[in-house]
Amino acid sequence: MTAAMLLRALVAYLKVAVSDYAAAQADGGRYTVPRVFDWYLPFKDPRKEEKIDFPYIVARIMDGEDPEREPQDATGSTVHVHLSFGVYHPGTVDEAGFIHPDGNYDLLNLMEHVRMALQQQPLLDQRYRLEKPYNWDIPDGQPYPLWVGQAVTRWSVQSVTEQIQGVDLHGSQWTR
Repeated sequence: MTAAMLLRALVAYLKVAVSDYAAAQADGGRYTVPRVFDWYLPFKDPRKEEKIDFPYIVARIMDGEDPEREPQDATGSTVHVHLSFGVYHPGTVDEAGFIHPDGNYDLLNLMEHVRMALQQQPLLDQRYRLEKPYNWDIPDGQPYPLWVGQAVTRWSVQSVTEQIQGVDLHGSQWTR
């Protein structure tokens, strides 16, 4: 439940963080705000004409970890959230007619915008803390004219505290 609430809070935060950002998209090269999704890109309706739905950011939970600790230790758990980024850029044509596939710059700008927004406010929803390292990469093989990248974020979240039968969190005996 905590991981699900983190994901919802992160998606809401990213929507605000990119609300003033615009990247080029297929429809005539017009600029549009990246759409933010949780888990996966929405499925396309095969009955409708294909439409490029870039730029986008997708946040999804990868895994989590509860560290080994003493029963009353307040050490939190960790949740890894994977961020996928996508932009559309057909490239630029030079004087000789060569197409330069330079969409990586648009992709990198979007990824940097998100990275800076997250690191400027590392406490999300007053309960989830972004931890370092913040890892990101742009794979070598790109589905030109689409450009994709990814980041792996690490979040500290509240952990479950062991309850010993008959004793409360402060070591006091329960009274009935």
